[in-house]
Amino acid sequence: MEALVELLQSLSGQSQKLGRRLVAYRGFLSSPVSSVHARARALADLGEAIRAFPDSEVRARLVEWWQAESAAVERTRDEFRFEFGRQLVAGLDGSGMTIRGQLPLLRVALFTVKADFEAGTATVFWGPQIEKIKSGLALAPAGLASTLRSLNERLRQKAQDPAKLAAKLHAAYRRHCGVGGLPDGTRVFLLDLLSELVLLMQPESFRLNPAREKFVEYPRVRFSYDLFRLKQAGAFVVGAMQLKLHVANFDATTEKARALWVPNSEEGDGTHYSYVSFSPLPKSE
Repeated sequence: MEALVELLQSLSGQSQKLGRRLVAYRGFLSSPVSSVHARARALADLGEAIRAFPDSEVRARLVEWWQAESAAVERTRDEFRFEFGRQLVAGLDGSGMTIRGQLPLLRVALFTVKADFEAGTATVFWGPQIEKIKSGLALAPAGLASTLRSLNERLRQKAQDPAKLAAKLHAAYRRHCGVGGLPDGTRVFLLDLLSELVLLMQPESFRLNPAREKFVEYPRVRFSYDLFRLKQAGAFVVGAMQLKLHVANFDATTEKARALWVPNSEEGDGTHYSYVSFSPLPKSE
């Protein structure tokens, strides 16, 4: 008798647990397409619980339901992929950000979106997967569009004036060459000047009290974007000096310390640069 009581109690516990999971799963069905990834994860958990249920007519019906629901989820995944692209385009309407490519990899203006339809997440990169900006984002078109708009707008708002950036770059170059005893015209690693630029961009409050809360960041992505704007503006002359960016060789493009990717256009094509130099302007006849 004790064994029967234990069996019934076990069955009761498993039934209640399964019942709660089924009720929770039913909540996803009010928006079956947008919740398809959450449905898939919940269904996988339900599958494990169903397989652990004692062999019976109840389990047979549960298995039949689970198989039908799994097939429905796969059909919904295909529908979600189709709707994802359409809704992302709609979410970016009016932003001026163009979309190219095919899922799971989309080029959105100066960014790349990599969609993981199995995990239901997305990753946003700068350029053609050059720098990872955000990962683990929900694969929700409206939310992704909002994130991309925000990233794009923040770059524009914080952008350096091209002429002022060129002047700061020249100051950083002169300091670097002065410390190393290098003459004008020497090629130096572009990224060797980034730390000098960061110091030049700090406010007076930081110089007086170099506390963390007063520090102004200047990450690689912003440097890349600012150089893009400098190229667009043609701001290559600083006083009597000519700025030149030197293209990286193929091997250097894979090393962050040796090359920086800079866009060529708003469509997201770009060039890797390794070195920068300043030389006197040629004298006019």
